[in-house]
Amino acid sequence: MDARCFGRGFMSAVIDVALPVFAVIGVGFAAGRFNLAGADDAAALNRFVFRFGFPAALFALMSKATGLGGDDGLLALSYGVTAVAVMGLAYALARRMFNLDPQDAGAHAFASVLGNAVFLGLPIALGVEGWARPFVTLMLVEGIVIISVGAVLMAPRDKSASGAVAIGQALKRPLTNPLVLAALAGFAFALLGIDVPQTVRAVLDLIARAAGPVGLFSLGLFFATRARLDLRKSGGKTLAIVAVKMGVLPAACFAALLLAGVDDPAYRGALALFTVVPTAVGAYVIASQHGRYIDETASAIAATTLLSLATISAVLAIFA
Repeated sequence: MDARCFGRGFMSAVIDVALPVFAVIGVGFAAGRFNLAGADDAAALNRFVFRFGFPAALFALMSKATGLGGDDGLLALSYGVTAVAVMGLAYALARRMFNLDPQDAGAHAFASVLGNAVFLGLPIALGVEGWARPFVTLMLVEGIVIISVGAVLMAPRDKSASGAVAIGQALKRPLTNPLVLAALAGFAFALLGIDVPQTVRAVLDLIARAAGPVGLFSLGLFFATRARLDLRKSGGKTLAIVAVKMGVLPAACFAALLLAGVDDPAYRGALALFTVVPTAVGAYVIASQHGRYIDETASAIAATTLLSLATISAVLAIFA
């Protein structure tokens, strides 16, 4: 691809896909700034998207799958193994460079890997032919593996719990996530050959169509209703998260996919998009629940979201 073709593709991606996505985020931000909606509204919208909208979309999509192919397994393995390794690297660097305690280092590592696949990546993937299935496969890996590892790293150390109890708790956490449950249920329906009645599918599709725009709007509202973030306060920690999340993770995962021999452009594009989306709002939510690394995580979300305008547009220009 020469520079002129890349330039046209980049601008086309910005105008046709990325600009509308960020415009909806902007509308949500404006609604918050002009007091047309508040933090309670953002929380309610997030609950709808998390508990109903995207689970409906995931179940509807995965229930139509024809079964996992070879590339699906290679994609899952390439991302899962690499992401866990990058998470371990971020954890070790946080402990050594910033002298963080284990829980804060766990929050740092979690924010360095967990991407905003639900509210930002999935609406884009659903709009690009062939990207939805591999993207959802990656979401399933993230929901089961990455969230479990992050939860273990950030959890208070219970020295009285046996190893078996700790492992059992880690295995159960993903099964409380409605996104993971919906995707697994969809896979089960597809593998067992169970047909979803047309009326039920129509209801699911109707709910699912609202998930993308509502999720993007709520993300903008989240930023507007948060206290003003001081990116200078968290300094090097934020920069470290940004470097790993937007640089090291995408490069390492894409290299792993190439080494695995996956040459399907849709799978490559889906992985590229999945790894360049910004740090997920969920990282902030979980950090808040633990009362750890809250400001640094929020700063990282703001910084990576701004940077993702360029990274997502570049991915769409190259692969879409």
